[in-house]
Amino acid sequence: MTSPFAARFPQLAARLSWRQLAALPTPVEPVPRLGAALGLPSLLVKRDDLSGQPYGGNKIRKLEYLLGDALQRGCDSVLTFGAAGSNHALATSIYARQLGLRCHAVVSDQVQTPWVADTLRWHLQLGTQLTPAGSYAQMLEAAANLRVQHSTGAERMYEIPWGGSSPLGTIGFVAAGFEIAAQLAATGVQGPVRIYLACGTMGSVAGLVLGLKLAGSDATVVAVPILPLERVSVPAIAALCAATGQAMRERDASVPDCPDPLSRLEFRTGFLGAGYAQATPEGLEAMLLADELAGLKTETTYTAKALACLIADARSGRLAGCVPIFWQTLNSRPKPPGLAAVDAGQLPLSLRKYL
Repeated sequence: MTSPFAARFPQLAARLSWRQLAALPTPVEPVPRLGAALGLPSLLVKRDDLSGQPYGGNKIRKLEYLLGDALQRGCDSVLTFGAAGSNHALATSIYARQLGLRCHAVVSDQVQTPWVADTLRWHLQLGTQLTPAGSYAQMLEAAANLRVQHSTGAERMYEIPWGGSSPLGTIGFVAAGFEIAAQLAATGVQGPVRIYLACGTMGSVAGLVLGLKLAGSDATVVAVPILPLERVSVPAIAALCAATGQAMRERDASVPDCPDPLSRLEFRTGFLGAGYAQATPEGLEAMLLADELAGLKTETTYTAKALACLIADARSGRLAGCVPIFWQTLNSRPKPPGLAAVDAGQLPLSLRKYL
């Protein structure tokens, strides 16, 4: 079935090196018990946790374009970045391997969370080549060394930035904007729509606001930063929107310029807490409510903080007359068997502390 994005821009879709990895569209589902507990007549969840098999989440939408590009360029390996427990790095390795590509991940330290250990064991099971590094500069240096040392030549190692949030990767969430706009139109949702989405490397937010704008939707994207504000900002989101729009027009001149795509963006600070991956009381409450009343699994780094913002808005009366949508970006597919038996001795020494 042709996606709404491809139907709107068939020439662009034909010129993108896309590989299908996700099962789209992901459903939009009501969660009436959670909504009732918050005093909301309607509360919806966009189930990107079901986007792929064996691993779901929002990262796969970007990887369809990035890994497709890697294959078109004749690469045999990919190189990406993230924190030790990065969902993006794990998703990249899972789907790169599915397409016959090896994966290198340069990873930095992070706060210990209950999920990091299994993420690292899963990497070992996959055969991801993990390279620990400290600062941003050290991560770039490690990546440069990996490219130089690559046995088949640096040009055959395809680099994917943090979160897959390049202009090309961001197109995956432009398509997501068209997807949810079509779903809302098909179900006849009435009233202002507010979509709550965690904001890290900004590609998901930038692509979604651009896609909604191009699709003619009036929905507002409520972006909840999960990184310090020196790393996530409205100007940076605007710049990524502009670069993504330019990347689309370079492939298809019929793609219109989109002035002020951020007119429907609301950038909401105040939910980060002490820092990246650090739990907040509001996030922990959101996790509990989501699990007990909606059967949704969230976590302290991204999803619980975005949901905490939605809950705060519901309780303050800010959502009166609105239809809120929580974009569930976390994988909910089961972990593979055998993780506990993986030989942790293969892990670089500086990463073993997470086990």
